Amino acid sequence: MGVTIDLNAVRENKRRIEALGRPVFAVVKNNAYNLGMEPVVTTLYEEGVRHFMVTTLDEASEVRASAPEARVLVMNPVYEWTSVHRDQLDVAIGSYDWLVSQRDQLDGVRLHLKLDVGMNRFGAKTFQEALAIVAFCQDEGLDLVGLCTHFPLADADNAEIEHSVHVERFADWSNRLMERHTFDIVHAANSAATLQADPRLGHCTHVRVGIFLYGYSSVEPVDWLIPAFRWETEVVAVHDIEAGAHVGYGTGYTAETKERIAVLSVGYGDGLMRARRFLPAHIEGRAYPFISNIFMSHSFLRVDDTVQVGDRVELYGHLTKIDDVTRTGHANNSEQLCARSWRVPHRFEGGNVCTPPTNQFV
Repeated sequence: MGVTIDLNAVRENKRRIEALGRPVFAVVKNNAYNLGMEPVVTTLYEEGVRHFMVTTLDEASEVRASAPEARVLVMNPVYEWTSVHRDQLDVAIGSYDWLVSQRDQLDGVRLHLKLDVGMNRFGAKTFQEALAIVAFCQDEGLDLVGLCTHFPLADADNAEIEHSVHVERFADWSNRLMERHTFDIVHAANSAATLQADPRLGHCTHVRVGIFLYGYSSVEPVDWLIPAFRWETEVVAVHDIEAGAHVGYGTGYTAETKERIAVLSVGYGDGLMRARRFLPAHIEGRAYPFISNIFMSHSFLRVDDTVQVGDRVELYGHLTKIDDVTRTGHANNSEQLCARSWRVPHRFEGGNVCTPPTNQFV
C-alpha cells in the first residue's frame, strides 16, 4: 500500500511531447511536482533532456547533482550567488532594476530575459524595458542566451481572447528583440500552450512543460498522456451503523438508513485533499462513495457486504485519475500532486534511481 511513481510513464510522456516537434525544457520545480526530484531528473536526463527549470537555488543544486551537463534555469530573482557560480546555473532576469543592482555578480552567468506578458510575477513589463535590458547586457558584455515568458491563461476557462492577446504580445516583442540580439534558446509554451501549437510561437526553440511530463492535463483530456502516479490504501475497519448515526467528527454526515461503512487509514494529514471525496474510491474494481469528510488520519466509504478489513483501496490510479478530480472543479492537478505527504510509503517503477528514497514500501 502507498504511492507508486511510474518513471516509465515520465519517460514515455517526454517522448510523446517531443514528437510534436520541439525538444523539452523540463519544469521540475517543487520536487518535480512532488514526484521526487532525483528519480525524475535522472530519468529525463537519461532520456536526453538537457534543459531544466526550477524556482529556487536549492532546487537547482539538486538538479545539478543528477544532471551534470544540463542547463539549469532558476526563475526566481536571485540575490545569493555562491551556488550560481559553483553549479554553473542559468538565471532569469526579473527586471531592469534587478539586472543593474546585481551587475557585479553576473560575469560568466548565462541569463534569460523573461517577458511579463500578463502574469505580473517577474520579467520585463514593457517592450521598452526589455529593449533596455538587451542593450545593457550588450554594453556590459553579459551572456544573454535565453528569451522566455509564461502564459497565465493558457489553461483558463473562457479566457481565449485574453490568452491570444498574451501570445500576440510575446510574439511581437520577442521577434523585435531577436532582430537586435541572437538568443540561443527561446522557450514560452507551457503544457497547455504546447497542446495549442499556436503558429505565432513558431520561433520558439523548446517547449517548457511541467504537468504534461507527469501525465496530466489542466485543459481538455489528452488521451496520449500516461499518468505517472498511483495511490492505494487499505480498509482498517468495517462497521454496520443504524439510521441516524453520525460518521466522523461533527454531524456533517448522518446515515439515513442502516449502512455498512469502511474506515480508510488515510486523510488530509497524508495529503489526500478533501476534493477527492467528490468521486468514488475503488475496491476490487467496484466504486464506493466517500461519506462524511476526509479527516486528518482517516476517511470513510459507504460499502457493501463484500468489503473486508485489509482490502486494497485505489485512491488514484487506473479507475480514478487526478485529472478526473480536477474536472470536478474542486482542486487542480498540480495542487493534488503537491499536497501529498512523503510520510506515505513510496516506491518507484521503471528507473535507475541513484539513491533510494526514504520510506519505501515493498
